[in-house]
Amino acid sequence: LSQALDLPKSTVHRLVATLCARGFMEQVEGTGNYRLGLRLHGLGARTVVARTLTSEAEPFLKSLLEKHGETVSISVLDGHEAVIVDKMESPQAMRVTSQIGKRNPVHCSASGKVLLAFAPPEAREKILSQISLERYTDKTITCPEALRGHLDEVRRQGYAVDDEEIQEDQVCLSAPVWDHEGCVCAAITISGPAGRIRGKGLGAIAASIVAAAWELSGKLGAPIKGREKGGGLKNERVP
Repeated sequence: LSQALDLPKSTVHRLVATLCARGFMEQVEGTGNYRLGLRLHGLGARTVVARTLTSEAEPFLKSLLEKHGETVSISVLDGHEAVIVDKMESPQAMRVTSQIGKRNPVHCSASGKVLLAFAPPEAREKILSQISLERYTDKTITCPEALRGHLDEVRRQGYAVDDEEIQEDQVCLSAPVWDHEGCVCAAITISGPAGRIRGKGLGAIAASIVAAAWELSGKLGAPIKGREKGGGLKNERVP
């Protein structure tokens, strides 16, 4: 390794020790050799999952864009944020723009609230205990108990709304996507100018996005047969 990297042995030793400590490398027992660690394999598996997700989601995003004419995206939970992994933008001059890789706060974005609401209770509470409920607009929920109550409502109705909570004059709706284990793995979102979204009807858009997310879940192998659209799988609906 020292020769291949053209680095001093002491430097390489420290690098290898760090990689081993973090699970990216491991020493083969009884030898002086090293191999890739399980954590690196895990990262590779996550990349494959993300590619499968975006590939399967593409026709559903396209259908929603054609039907409603607004920007659509799909996001996954990464730490305490919802990260956009794919998107299709509205062709209209006045539209919501976004970028793949953009990170949104979980407490006030539609995608974040969906991913948080349908996460396992222990994971949800851990995130809630660690995040700062930063205010972005006058409508941002900044009270922990109010947010918990709001997430209960998200689980009951099967989708979330960002009603100008991150940016004024922007409304977003999001619904959960489930994986083959019955766990929420992503959120599909429609975003647009507040007046136009409300004019089209929040209920109609919500119904479309929930149906699309449900169909995508089926494509991903989610155990949805005989279950109500929009409800929880492993995480049961709130009574």
